[in-house]
Amino acid sequence: MKNINILFTCLLLTITTGVFAQKQSVTISSPDKKLKLTVFTADKKLVYSVNAGSTPIIKTSALGLMADSADLGTDARITGAAKLSQINETYSILGNHPIAHNHAVEAEIPVTGAGKKYSLIVRVYNDGVAIRYTLPADIKRIDADHTAWTLPDNITKIAWADYSQSYEGLNYVTPFEKVPEGKTIMAPVTFQTNGYYVSITEADCETFSDMALMRNGNVLSANFPFAKKGWEIKPPTAVLNGTYHGKAVSPWRTTLVARSLNALVNSDLITNLCPAPAKGSDFSWVKPGRSMWQWWSVGSPKYEDQKNWYDAAAKLKWEYYLVDDGWRYWKQPGKDQWTLLKEVVDYGKTVGVKSIIWVDSKEFRKAADRKAYLEKVKAVGADGIKIDFIPDATAEIMQWYAETQQECADLHLLLNFHGSVKPTGLRRTYPNDITREAIRGNEYHMTRYHRVMPPQHDITVPFTRLLAGPADFTSVILNPKELTTTKFTWPHEFAQAIVYLSPIIHFADQYQFYLDSPMFDLFQQVPTVWDETRVLNCTSMGDVVAFARRKGTTWWIGVMNGGTEQEVKIPLDFLTKPTKATLVYDGDTNTSVDRKEQTVSNKDVLTIKLRPSGGFVARM
Repeated sequence: MKNINILFTCLLLTITTGVFAQKQSVTISSPDKKLKLTVFTADKKLVYSVNAGSTPIIKTSALGLMADSADLGTDARITGAAKLSQINETYSILGNHPIAHNHAVEAEIPVTGAGKKYSLIVRVYNDGVAIRYTLPADIKRIDADHTAWTLPDNITKIAWADYSQSYEGLNYVTPFEKVPEGKTIMAPVTFQTNGYYVSITEADCETFSDMALMRNGNVLSANFPFAKKGWEIKPPTAVLNGTYHGKAVSPWRTTLVARSLNALVNSDLITNLCPAPAKGSDFSWVKPGRSMWQWWSVGSPKYEDQKNWYDAAAKLKWEYYLVDDGWRYWKQPGKDQWTLLKEVVDYGKTVGVKSIIWVDSKEFRKAADRKAYLEKVKAVGADGIKIDFIPDATAEIMQWYAETQQECADLHLLLNFHGSVKPTGLRRTYPNDITREAIRGNEYHMTRYHRVMPPQHDITVPFTRLLAGPADFTSVILNPKELTTTKFTWPHEFAQAIVYLSPIIHFADQYQFYLDSPMFDLFQQVPTVWDETRVLNCTSMGDVVAFARRKGTTWWIGVMNGGTEQEVKIPLDFLTKPTKATLVYDGDTNTSVDRKEQTVSNKDVLTIKLRPSGGFVARM
């Protein structure tokens, strides 16, 4: 790892004479000089804009927090020289690639607004910009965040998600005018404009309530759906205490700017903006893998049935089994649920399968209860915990998340939040926070709850929720009964495991469907983290998604189609030499496959005919 910090000062000030007329501006360029963020005052309001060369990405937009009933973006002045630094470092990450590059120019700009002194901290990367506020020393309350994004006029399409307390709303790709006005939508939101893909969300949310967005005309504004009237500032309780260089700060408000979908998906902007793990931390014990999971297919786990699930995971060479809701009701003469849980966890160890244990968050909302419960989970021999049904993401609950991340790290427990808030990059700080839900996944495509997933949702989430971080979609349904509505195909379902990043994938279906699958050997081999990721050129946001991912010397391709039959072509120019390939096409029905084994080279182009809701999988 290298870490270079260069400090210098710079300020570009332009004063326009006239009665009460004053304009000040600071322009910061990305390391490659192609992206520019300008912060300035106009009509005594603090504003900003983002340009890629001469192309407008974000037009003049409002800045400022509302604190103690004062709008800190009004009566605003830049009061001194901006202090700049350059960040240039690399770090390990479990994801689309193993090493993240964090290279940016950062500026701290002193400001006064509404009579209060604070600073605007900005970073400009080659692939995006981020803005956060230091909090004036004497404020007692955050009322609102007036940060806004004024979008360009010619938006080709936009990907967005319905409001949901746990980020489980439907995702859409639509024309911009179809985005509802005056209603909360969930971040990230991604749009295509002027040859760029732009995505808006937040990073490093520690002590603020979760940020969503609201449209008004061509403006998207920050919105606190879980703290509509704001909140009182309380002393932080977690190691992640909402400070940066010793100053209390807001989260980063982020704008990712990419020339291609490949660059969009491969961006590390969100984790780059988060703290490194504490000095001396060792997360080498954090191991990715595949997990068996029973709840989706059969409901509550039966104690007598648990060995079958562990045995099936072992046959599939999967690393984990998730014991979900229901184990807490296990009882036998002389044995409580914890004793029985330890027995099944111990059995898993005998067949080489590690255990993750489900819990309702209400078991430990208080710190003392949480510590005691987590210690019991560790004592039975579990390697991880899934925490479900988490309350609204208020400022107080965001500190609860941070406390839980730290305590699980201390106990060497992997962590999977369900019914949760979106991630904001803090898996960099706590790599044991290995995946989380905060997505409408396959729990919304199951007959026992009469739930049906529309095809476009599947091919939209890679460009919305998954840009914020890994998502526990609970991928891959094979049961024909469950695929009679939308008629997703088996290759489409398998492709979820390739396209949707989750360092631990919890496979949705009953184990026999995987053991009997014509793709059984591929289930044994599919990775969950990658050495290289490419979004293939046939991908079109809202129409079809195609990823090629490499682990070691093996490439995997996953293609998922939307609701319209189509043909795509995939050049294999990423291969370095001729290789044997397994190609899995849609079969005659949606619950069959056309599997072929052949030799391919980098001169070949695959032509793939996709059924509605169809897919394709390759290993080569």
